[in-house]
Amino acid sequence: MTIDTDEFTLQTFSQNPDPENLVKHLRKKYPGGKYIAGYEAGYFGYDIQRKLEALGVECMVIHPSDIPTTHKEKDQKRDPRDSRKIARAIRNKEVTPIWIPPVETEQDRQLLRTREALSRDQTRMKNRIKSFLQIHGIKYPVIFNNSGSHWSRRFMRWLEGIELEELSGTESLRCMVRHLYYLRGELLMVNKHIRTLSKSDVYHKKCLKLIKLRGIGIITAMSILTEVGNVHRFRKADNFRSFIGFIPRSNSSGDKDYQGKITKRANTHLRKLLIEATWSAIKYDPYYLQLYRNYRKRMNQNKALIRTGGNLINQIYCCLKNESEE
Repeated sequence: MTIDTDEFTLQTFSQNPDPENLVKHLRKKYPGGKYIAGYEAGYFGYDIQRKLEALGVECMVIHPSDIPTTHKEKDQKRDPRDSRKIARAIRNKEVTPIWIPPVETEQDRQLLRTREALSRDQTRMKNRIKSFLQIHGIKYPVIFNNSGSHWSRRFMRWLEGIELEELSGTESLRCMVRHLYYLRGELLMVNKHIRTLSKSDVYHKKCLKLIKLRGIGIITAMSILTEVGNVHRFRKADNFRSFIGFIPRSNSSGDKDYQGKITKRANTHLRKLLIEATWSAIKYDPYYLQLYRNYRKRMNQNKALIRTGGNLINQIYCCLKNESEE
């Protein structure tokens, strides 16, 4: 932790991330001052920011990529150096804080992120079971040769009935199957809560408008609404696409203008969902199919997909903007 004034650095020290102790320290050592705190977005979330604000200390949560960093600071990364870097950036007004969602929006968002984590765990468990079957030479019956029949009730009953030479092997497989059943049950419960949430007064109208767009279902619509929050914080559609991560890296110098792969900075939860939504729109909507084909004539598949997805995101932006203005 580093304490700066407008002129120079006062001290750098270590302290537990306790807002009350920090405020006590500031008022004892530097009474009568105007305090501005800041920390990097990430592990601690927004709880510290809210507590400091409640105690009368202005607090900024800063995106790590926005903090000016020297080459030396990148090569020799240490906590004291990082704290001095953040203090310097705030003192020189070189950073803009990120948007802090209301507690209600943040907790609604967490429900969607929990679903994402459960879905990821379920996929991993399915892959572990398939790997186990392959390792032990267990082949699928003919009725399950089509991968589309896997994980049906009949397929799960077949898994439960498998007996290996040793009890330990049989119990290992059954443990994984029980775990898969558990994940399925939790996922169904979370899906039920998400559907209920989508019918609440806060989200109902916006959700209905979004699911009318091609490729957008309830899960994607609710993820957009909870991750975006207040759409008016984006001045234009370009800012909205940038937040999601649907813009290419660019390097322009003189007459040369190079555009590369999409930027690493993105809302990864939304970008993944909207890539899937774009593929769905291309598959089922002639407009997006033709748009994708036109882009495909001039660029590779990935770039054409991102350009097509940009059009879908523009529609989402207009939809949210119009709904909030009504």
